[in-house]
Amino acid sequence: MPSHSKGKGWKTACCLCMISFLLSGCWDKLEINNWAFVQAASVDLSKDGRLRLTSQIYKPGSTEASSMSPSTGSSFFNISSDNDTVYGASLMASNEIGRKLQWSHMETLIISEAFARDRNIGEVLDFFSRSNEPKSTLTIVIAKGDASSHLNAKPLVENNVGKQLASSIETAQILTGMSISVSLRELSILAKQREVTFVLPYLPFTGAGALPHTPTLALFRFPEGKLIDIVPVSKTPFLLMLMNHYRNGFVNIPCGEDKNNGQGSEAFKIGSLRSTIKPRLINDQLTVHVGVQVSGSVKELACTHIKTEDDVSSFTDKIAGKLEKRLASTAAYLQEKEADVLGAGAHLHRWHNSRWKSLQQNWGERFKQAKFEINVHVRLTNTGIDAGQPFSANEP
Repeated sequence: MPSHSKGKGWKTACCLCMISFLLSGCWDKLEINNWAFVQAASVDLSKDGRLRLTSQIYKPGSTEASSMSPSTGSSFFNISSDNDTVYGASLMASNEIGRKLQWSHMETLIISEAFARDRNIGEVLDFFSRSNEPKSTLTIVIAKGDASSHLNAKPLVENNVGKQLASSIETAQILTGMSISVSLRELSILAKQREVTFVLPYLPFTGAGALPHTPTLALFRFPEGKLIDIVPVSKTPFLLMLMNHYRNGFVNIPCGEDKNNGQGSEAFKIGSLRSTIKPRLINDQLTVHVGVQVSGSVKELACTHIKTEDDVSSFTDKIAGKLEKRLASTAAYLQEKEADVLGAGAHLHRWHNSRWKSLQQNWGERFKQAKFEINVHVRLTNTGIDAGQPFSANEP
């Protein structure tokens, strides 16, 4: 064989050897049978004040040789362990299972209200943010009662509780404006700010029974990382409107002044909503102007006829008036809690940095004393197939 052919062969062999080191494989030396895949997890306070981590683990179903059908029994099980840290608790659980916990399939992290009131939730989130396994889209939820009890609930449609909760919260945001989905990545960004007030989805029910139930919101502030207050369910959609995080939803308009007068109510679907805030400082007095643009359609009529331009104006003015009233009430609630989730302070910091340095020291009190000006404009896009009259209305 010619010498140049031998040289080429050696080069080829060396290249193949080098490429073999780049091939994917079990870089951490663990096979799939060594993993315990976590689908959801919860964090509570134990009786002695330590951290209690409960993990819902996927249990692969075995097959019988005769029928090749999955064996009976649940495909998940929950395991709890107490420790001073999340990492320590996860290792204690791994010791008991005989497999190392693996977090890449996890959908939802549930933190109990008691833990969030007593401890900084950043203590928990640091572990999941620092590790390379959990997804950055992991949904963070606060829950009433024992967070672990929610892992015992039966999902309605999805295969596991974590996926069911994440889907329910996202759907509540998209369809009704009753909640908001907040991911681990979004919280990581918020935590880098010097001081920020934010919201997390809150489950105002215990975990007994089937899921889901309509969630609401909880107010938090970094760097303290503790729960400030639970937002009343009636104020949740209007809080999201003020934050410009409202996607779709509806407004019920009672026939007459009293909604319990037996005359029925009408439904208006909000197809789009955009809000803007413009804080101003005039003579050291903070004024926050909120402009809200709404467009939507009629979904139910009970007592209103919409046939002329005047009818349309009267109907949309009624909706705008109701929204302005509810938004003002929600803004007053935020002021009472000194919770600037609207970003008025961030706006002043961005555009009036020199003045902000003197304002930030007592910003909570200044926000509490601010004057809100709220203007809502509603545009009616259509009245549906039955035009602008109730179902049982007589033709003129």
